[in-house]
Amino acid sequence: MQSDSQNDDWSDVLLAEGEEPVVTYRSGLSVYEESLTKGRFVGRGWNAAGFINFYDGRLDPNQHAMPQAFGLEMDGQSLIWDWEWQGLEEVAEEGLRHVVIGLRHAVRPVSVKVHTKLDGTAILTRWLEVTNTGAQPAALSAVASWSGVLQKTNRWRSHLGDGGGALYSIGYFANSHWGNEGDFQWFDLPEAGYRVDGRYRRDRHRHPMVVVRNNATGEHFIWQLAGTGGYSFEFDLDADAGTMDQAARLWFRAGPDAPAPLRILAPGETVTTPEVHLGAVFGDFDATIQSMHDHLRKSVFIPQPRGRGGWVESGIGPEIEITAEDVVHAIDVAAEFGAEVFFVDASWYARPHGNWWSTVGDWDVNLERFPEGLTPFRERAHAKGMLWGAVDGCRASGRGEQGPRRASGLAGRRVRWAEESRRPAGPDEPRGGRVDGRADRPRHRGERAGVLPARPQHAPGRGPADAAGGLRGERVLPLLRGAVCDLRPAAGALPDVIFENCAGGGGRTDLGMVRRFSHTWVTDWQIAPRSFAITNGMSMALPPEYVDRLLGGQAGHTAAELDFQWRLLLFVRPTIGFPKPRGAEWNPVMLARMKRFVSLYKEFVRPFMNTGRIYHHTPCVTNPEPRGWGVLELASRDRTRAVCGLFQLASPTEPEYLLRLRGLDRSRRYKVTFDNTGQTCEVEGLVLMNQGLAIRLEGALTSELLVIEAE
Repeated sequence: MQSDSQNDDWSDVLLAEGEEPVVTYRSGLSVYEESLTKGRFVGRGWNAAGFINFYDGRLDPNQHAMPQAFGLEMDGQSLIWDWEWQGLEEVAEEGLRHVVIGLRHAVRPVSVKVHTKLDGTAILTRWLEVTNTGAQPAALSAVASWSGVLQKTNRWRSHLGDGGGALYSIGYFANSHWGNEGDFQWFDLPEAGYRVDGRYRRDRHRHPMVVVRNNATGEHFIWQLAGTGGYSFEFDLDADAGTMDQAARLWFRAGPDAPAPLRILAPGETVTTPEVHLGAVFGDFDATIQSMHDHLRKSVFIPQPRGRGGWVESGIGPEIEITAEDVVHAIDVAAEFGAEVFFVDASWYARPHGNWWSTVGDWDVNLERFPEGLTPFRERAHAKGMLWGAVDGCRASGRGEQGPRRASGLAGRRVRWAEESRRPAGPDEPRGGRVDGRADRPRHRGERAGVLPARPQHAPGRGPADAAGGLRGERVLPLLRGAVCDLRPAAGALPDVIFENCAGGGGRTDLGMVRRFSHTWVTDWQIAPRSFAITNGMSMALPPEYVDRLLGGQAGHTAAELDFQWRLLLFVRPTIGFPKPRGAEWNPVMLARMKRFVSLYKEFVRPFMNTGRIYHHTPCVTNPEPRGWGVLELASRDRTRAVCGLFQLASPTEPEYLLRLRGLDRSRRYKVTFDNTGQTCEVEGLVLMNQGLAIRLEGALTSELLVIEAE
């Protein structure tokens, strides 16, 4: 199980030199080993209990068909054999252990550097640098950042008992389409090949995360891939009862996926693969997700601006035809209920009553829409005590308002950019991509409002082709690790700026993109009950403070009571929009409830969200419109505070749910507030965690919130 001890934060790399160099990576209690054996660089297995398999348990590569620790094909040839050891070096990096293994192919003019980072958590980071060392161009046909035999399970049928069942379960986001993000489901892993794809063979809204659970021995393995293009996770389970040693072997491969060749490498050229983040955890599903969150917070994501995340945002967007009067009204409304950031979304650069998407990329304020520009809005937001930002435009539209060949002004000026933007969209980019920059620098209020140029590289199914030496290939991997512009240096230089990512909702939630931003929009679907399923699943993939959800706008207000909608936002980073139209009076009951929830979020939840642990009591709910109960718990790391939301979804059949809280301390006593009635009681932690509380909700789309604080 997950430990609270800071002593878990430890890593080490051990090299056993000799004819067969063996490398052992230790991070927390995760141990992974690999070696160069008879010209093959192979994985030697994992141990999630901290042990090095130096005398027993290390996988024998001769017993496995595909033991190599990475996959590489050049000019259609799979480079499995004939690798030569070029040494191991450690790269100095603060707070991390970064090791690089050099390999050279003895037949083809190719070299590989195998990079591994360890940060003391259970999760390791792996990527490759592939270099064409020859005098002729070479086609990179396929590559896998990490692969090999994951595990060998002896006597597995005896472990499962008479009931049998699947040795492994595999969990991933089952739906890959827009508006269905976060649909996490478990499936039996068959005794055969199995693959999970996204952004090339499937749509782009499946977050690249996979979890595999060994039902016999208890380990969880968790992967995330940090790349914005097509990807694939492949598995092959050989659990034939007729094998000589009665053992089951699980093989995996993870990396980018696109038509071959992925890239034509010029002589001397190097290409870098997307990172794979992989770890082994003994413990339950919550502990596995929390291990990934610890890793992402510690060594993957940029520091949050101003020392914390979770800003309460509000804004106005193209759901309506925006006028200057609408923006002024929205700013005043946002300040009244307690927003801290205000932004103007897409269309501020488009002429009134025009198609705003046709002028995307023009970062010039349209003076027909806003005759005085954006400056009055920025100044009004600042006067109300809010930060200011303007959004969108981080792509260049290839279609103009006057016809299919009229492009945005930016596209007309940037021919190459325009050509990329006009290209037929691949499976990854059915509607184009977008990265939003919401910016404010309140210390310099006289400056022009910041619109951050943060455009992702279109690296999905297709891209501009490159050709060399008679070879032609899709340049789908111009920068395999993520986006063209890396905002982390900018974030270091501008620590007060909030960098916000959005791409058709949840189209760009992978770690390679999110690591460059302060937080990210995970969906454009806000309507209950599916809104619970999306929040539930995406808060597994990303820590809660990086997950953006919306109240008001995108039709989210059309289903479920106000409390249901608001309570769901307490577990992520909230945005509130369109609470009342211009010319209408506030509903005082609604305003009072909104202010109370904003205060609860700011004063009680947000102080521990950035380090807290989220527990998914109902990790798998039916989709697309989930039924039954949905339960989320967010607890502080020191176990002194927690909130728990219980949601009746569609078609309730059980009016009562027995809640056993998970993030508390059994030895402490807690004050529990039931938000529906305001009633409080004092309960022992042992009772809350072991015996539980019976929560009753009768109707669909109703909810209850428990606010828990140690006495």
